Amino acid sequence: MNVSEVMTGDVTLVNMNTSVADVARIMQEENTGCVVVTDGNSLAGIITERDMVLGCLIDGHVSWQCEAFRHMTILQQAGTPDMDAGEALLAMTDLDISCLPVAGPDGRITGMVFSEDLSRAIAEENDPQPALMHEAFLS
Repeated sequence: MNVSEVMTGDVTLVNMNTSVADVARIMQEENTGCVVVTDGNSLAGIITERDMVLGCLIDGHVSWQCEAFRHMTILQQAGTPDMDAGEALLAMTDLDISCLPVAGPDGRITGMVFSEDLSRAIAEENDPQPALMHEAFLS
């Protein structure tokens, strides 16, 4: 199974100089807990709700004066749509992240994959019974 089968095409991008307060507002509007941080047109990292709470707020920073890059997780590269789901999950575990931006061949961020979705998809691929039971329950 490839990342393209599990990823979402909905991805929110913010500039690395965006204030943490604005990032939080964007997360609330987009109903997401993770956004991609860019430096112009290239990937710089990701920032999560947890990053903001444990980084900015606990450190006593003022959220509207604190920029996203100060608390983001730096990422050197994104996943790709053709990346194996297991490989993506291992990369996320190694990086201690729960969401991984996905980039197309041109390097442009085209989606996001979440560890819980990957774990569920891999488990269902190995044992489809829970998914079948879930579908039967919804019917």
